[in-house]
Amino acid sequence: MQILYSFRYEKCFATKLINDFNVRIKIIDQEIRDDNVYETLSIYAASADLLDKTVKYIENYPHAEDLKILEKGYNFVTLYLVTKSCPLVDIMRKKLMVPSNKIRMERIDYSGKIFWQFNVNNYNKIRHIDDTLKDIYDVKDSNIGTFNGRHINIKSEYILKEAFERGYFDVPKKIGLKELSSKLDIPPTTLNLLLRRELRQVIQKTIK
Repeated sequence: MQILYSFRYEKCFATKLINDFNVRIKIIDQEIRDDNVYETLSIYAASADLLDKTVKYIENYPHAEDLKILEKGYNFVTLYLVTKSCPLVDIMRKKLMVPSNKIRMERIDYSGKIFWQFNVNNYNKIRHIDDTLKDIYDVKDSNIGTFNGRHINIKSEYILKEAFERGYFDVPKKIGLKELSSKLDIPPTTLNLLLRRELRQVIQKTIK
């Protein structure tokens, strides 16, 4: 059963960015391994000054390393960075007790609420996780939802569908990457990454 588990945790690094700098964060890609989180994300700010302050904060964040700026505009920046896995993730992995089970932060909303995605074979497991995080880390406003067996990334599917319908894959193309990125309000590098990742999944399903 695929679970979407959300909660508010004020000490979270990403939540702090949203609350302190009034930015928006889009998670492009994320992998958790070797007690580290490897992720690509885009940060949007109201001004270039705010954006620079946000990047400087991340550069000085003690648990972040290997920071790389992939793309930067007036009010957005796309970053790749490695951070130490937070203790909340450790609890989720321990309670699930399935090493191969992938845990992924699906998104963070405008208020800093965090949405995690993973699979469970027993609904009680997520209840145990929820109780533990409330008791030890004082997480608030938690909510547990299911995808009803739907394993597709809705955001990526929408972007791929929009690209197809607007003629990005036509020969010749009816719309280029820069124009499509402007229509979807997604930086070109980020959009290219999302399209390639979703196309790979579609091709894998087709040829297998």
